[in-house]
Amino acid sequence: MTKFAAILWKEWVSLKPFAILLFALFVFGLLFVQVTEFVDMYPAWDNMFGEADTIAIVNFVLCVVVSTGLMVREKDDGTLLYLDGLPITRTTVYCAKWLVAVGLIVTVNLFWTLEGFIYDLTSETSLTKPSSFRYYAVFGLLENFLAAFFVSIVVCFSFLRRWTLLVLGALFWLVFWLRRLEVPYAEFLNPFTLIQRPLEPGDLWQVPWNQLAVLSVVGVTAWIIGLITFNTRTGPLGPSRKWFQNSWIGKATGGCAIVLIPIVWLSLFAVSLFDEEETYSEEPVVPEIVQERAASVSGENQILTAESEHFQFVYRRKDEAAMIPFIEGADQVFGKVADYLNVSDEIRSSQIVVDLTSALGSHNAGQAYWKKIRMGLPEKTDEALAILGHEATHVFIDQMTDGRLEESFSSTRWFHEGLASEIEFELFRAPEETVDYERWLALSSSWGEVQFSELVEDGILNTTRDRFIVYPAGMVWVEALIDVYGKEAPTALLTAIARPDGPRKLEGMARWRDACLAAGYDLEKVRANFRSRLKKLREENAAMTAKFPEVTEGTATRNNGKITITPVLPDGWRDGLPEGAEIICRMRAQPGSPPFEWQYSKLKKGDVFSASALTFLRPEMSFQVGWITGEWCKQHVYGEWVDVTIDGKEKKRKPSAKGKTGAAKTID
Repeated sequence: MTKFAAILWKEWVSLKPFAILLFALFVFGLLFVQVTEFVDMYPAWDNMFGEADTIAIVNFVLCVVVSTGLMVREKDDGTLLYLDGLPITRTTVYCAKWLVAVGLIVTVNLFWTLEGFIYDLTSETSLTKPSSFRYYAVFGLLENFLAAFFVSIVVCFSFLRRWTLLVLGALFWLVFWLRRLEVPYAEFLNPFTLIQRPLEPGDLWQVPWNQLAVLSVVGVTAWIIGLITFNTRTGPLGPSRKWFQNSWIGKATGGCAIVLIPIVWLSLFAVSLFDEEETYSEEPVVPEIVQERAASVSGENQILTAESEHFQFVYRRKDEAAMIPFIEGADQVFGKVADYLNVSDEIRSSQIVVDLTSALGSHNAGQAYWKKIRMGLPEKTDEALAILGHEATHVFIDQMTDGRLEESFSSTRWFHEGLASEIEFELFRAPEETVDYERWLALSSSWGEVQFSELVEDGILNTTRDRFIVYPAGMVWVEALIDVYGKEAPTALLTAIARPDGPRKLEGMARWRDACLAAGYDLEKVRANFRSRLKKLREENAAMTAKFPEVTEGTATRNNGKITITPVLPDGWRDGLPEGAEIICRMRAQPGSPPFEWQYSKLKKGDVFSASALTFLRPEMSFQVGWITGEWCKQHVYGEWVDVTIDGKEKKRKPSAKGKTGAAKTID
């Protein structure tokens, strides 16, 4: 047996307890699936490839368990000096330990992948096919790369001992805040976004080589730092370290580290969930927010609170004057929305917190979740009260349904926003203010009719259309519901969804068929009315919408640090455009990129759009061309998303539910 093989065997014996534990977890998971799932309905597309976030987190946890004591254990057990006396170098020991740790986790991953592969084969039906071997190859590459990456990172900081988890938590906080600050490279420093399956089964799963390169540099750097640290661990700083550990300062510092570790990780977890929830009620138009005035009065950012019968307000001292009429009118807004929805006395008795101190995204006028509202404070009180009415509707919807719509939010977001918009325009805005929403929907629908089946599948809608189309489309659908069954119909639907014996977590069309059946409504009558309203809007605005063609083709190239989008524009597209009309484009690195990561560009010389290439390190991206129509419609109206390969040809998307203008096509 060679020296290296001997040290490999020694490390394997050392990690055998962890191997037994991981194998036991695998067996438990295997049995658990057998008991709780129908394994002939357990395709890999949904249950393995679709759980990328969970898989990355599990890999990280396994790496922490296996690697935290991997290098420092020799020092703790007193065997490091013995190894130094053997005819092997510390570099050999380090490499052997790293290889065994990575090999152990990779082996467990391969077992899980094999399990998923077998289930996928048994799940074949007339409607589904087993995933291609390329999917398993790419998935395995990315999953096991994460294992090597996480082991390298954990080993690098394992010499900090009790500080290891604290430092790792701080690193994740750093990446989180870099993403929030929209730093271009931040998305690719996040290993948990590495595994991203294709949009639809059958699409080519591209390897994210650019992100792999970035993470490889980080991982190799961590590996080298760990190696250097392992080779110099018993250097001249040893006595100083022992003194620090035994002193009261060192003991107090260590105690603080123990306390901070759960705080850092739990707060990171909570903020991550909070960050997801805050995308709940995104408004398409930015109100005229009060601009920050030069600091002329000391303490103008001081946080103040106020209270009315139904609200608790949190605001800054600089907004104190503007808050007076807003607070005076707030309870009336509460009463109007509550009366419209026929809210119970129990819900009316609780207060809603309105936070006007937090910054909102550029596309948000307000956000609502459970019993809290975040919003900006427009200069005009009427505008502020209209936004408050919109957000209060969201709060009431959640209270009235006991969170049932939240459980299947991807199927109900359109109704949330549609009903809130209907109440906002019905109760708090002048009748002529609905014109913008109607024209917005007319133009978008003229490019391809907005299907009800799209609205109830938010994931499909967001990858094809403008995600904010749910505001006007949802509002017109609610108008159709009221036209067919009266003003009590929205409340009746909410009541039907909240019934105690009703099913929970229904998705897609099933959610709304169940709700309408329980309320005694004919869903097809409402859909027919909805289609009639869309047709009428298109006919009324046909002369103007014809001037704004939809752009659905183009190419992307990378040059001199920029991405250049060259759209395919029809001949004579500038002819007849109204004054102030402009063509714009927004770009995203991947379909799941949140709106705050999108880049925007107006049309530049040569009829192209451009953006910094730092954000687009992957070989694929998407762009969406839209119109600023001038005075005709104040909303920005976007067409469909176009998937392209940078410096390559346009990707062909499978046909979606988006039909031709005027078509009565439905896909249920």
